[in-house]
Amino acid sequence: MKRLIRVVSAILLAAAALGQSDYAMQTEHFRVLYPEGRYDKAEVVAQAAEDALGPLSASLDVQLPGVITVRLFNTRTEMFATIGSKPQPYVMGLALPETNRILLGIVGDESLARTTAHELAHIMLFAKFGSEMPADQPRWLHEGIAQFAAGKLTEDQQRVLGEVAVSGELLSIAEMERAFSGDSQQVALAYAQALTLTQYLHQLRPQGGIAALVANLTTTGDLNRALIRTYGMTQAAIEAEWLTQTRARYLSAGIPLSSELLVWAAMGLLFIVAIVVQTRRRAAIRRRLQEEEALRQPLGR
Repeated sequence: MKRLIRVVSAILLAAAALGQSDYAMQTEHFRVLYPEGRYDKAEVVAQAAEDALGPLSASLDVQLPGVITVRLFNTRTEMFATIGSKPQPYVMGLALPETNRILLGIVGDESLARTTAHELAHIMLFAKFGSEMPADQPRWLHEGIAQFAAGKLTEDQQRVLGEVAVSGELLSIAEMERAFSGDSQQVALAYAQALTLTQYLHQLRPQGGIAALVANLTTTGDLNRALIRTYGMTQAAIEAEWLTQTRARYLSAGIPLSSELLVWAAMGLLFIVAIVVQTRRRAAIRRRLQEEEALRQPLGR
């Protein structure tokens, strides 16, 4: 563990106090509660939260609203039971910003770290706006920022983008916003594209661009005007360039392996044919030269 992690306590707390038997780990900004035998997962979460905090604070220009309690559960069913709900597909964590809490189902270390950063972003966004999803803020921006904090696209997201890049069905900004209310496939694509758009905007203005966009959205209440103020480009221009880059970058991820093999096989066959043709052409030239040379020889007596 890095020096940021300072374990203050790892003692069994009373079930009456927490609602279950938990252990506790304290860092500078987070209190991580975890089930017995899950200390290693608590370390992953604590480090991921501390690592994501600085970039999130800087990009959103907002400070953490006090100590955040992160509670780990052995299963997602246990996690959702805490809020009286049934498990939802693809949801591995829950941010409860009104009470400065994050709930996480225990999964693999990489996914757990990504989910931690993602849910922390929602806490920070709430601290910025006083609402988990303000009416004048597009959902793609909030989900994009949350995923941007979590890191790069997953392999599944790359595959989803590849498939729609091949079929020519990438979503526009308006379509992406509506897709968050669609079926599971539409939602998966909306999340993936939200991250690529946030990454694209960050590249346009790495220093404070996202924070400025958020501020300009709050001031203007209009995405096009906010984009012009922040990046000097209209929404239409940004959308066209972003979609072009996304299609070019992920096109290969949507080509099935069998298709790739066929492409390489075809290229190999063309290479072999070219060699054969070239060899035969050289042989024909050589024969003609030999025949011409023979004709030049004087006739014998």
